[in-house]
This record gives sequence, structure tokens and C-alpha cells, in this order.
Amino acid sequence: MDYVMAAFSSTYAALLAQRAGAEVAAVQVMPVLREVSQGCGIARRLPPEALERVRGALAACGLKPEEYAFYAVSGQGDARSVRLLPGG
Repeated sequence: MDYVMAAFSSTYAALLAQRAGAEVAAVQVMPVLREVSQGCGIARRLPPEALERVRGALAACGLKPEEYAFYAVSGQGDARSVRLLPGG
């Protein structure tokens, strides 16, 4: 896995996650990848080793698990692989 993408159900959830996630990991704003057709279009990119810290921060800030999803992303271009990670 090259990185983790967090996708959100609404712009509000994405903005709230920006504040919460920035305190625990280096996260970057990115568009939702075309392989993921759901959400508000705003995603966060984070290093795999920060996943559990960011999960905890999102839960602590009041976001519900159905408001976000994490995806493992590997490769680039046509060789890119995106898979949904279990849990919120």
C-alpha cells in the first residue's frame, strides 16, 4: 500500500476531519479517485502508518463511521489498485 485515502460523505465531514486529522498526522487534501464513486468529492491522503491515529481522531471529533471510509491505494495510473479497508 502506497497511501491511504479517506473519503467523506459530505463537505462538512471532510472539513471536520481536516481539523481532527491535522493534529495527529500529515494529511493532504486530494480529489476522490475515480475508482471510488461515492462521497462529496473531497478526500484526504495519509501515510499508512497514520491510519489508526487518524481513525481515533475522527471518532473522537464526533464523526460517525458511516460518514467516512478508508481506502488502501497502491500503484499509479492504469496500474493503480484501490480497495476499501474494513471498519470506519
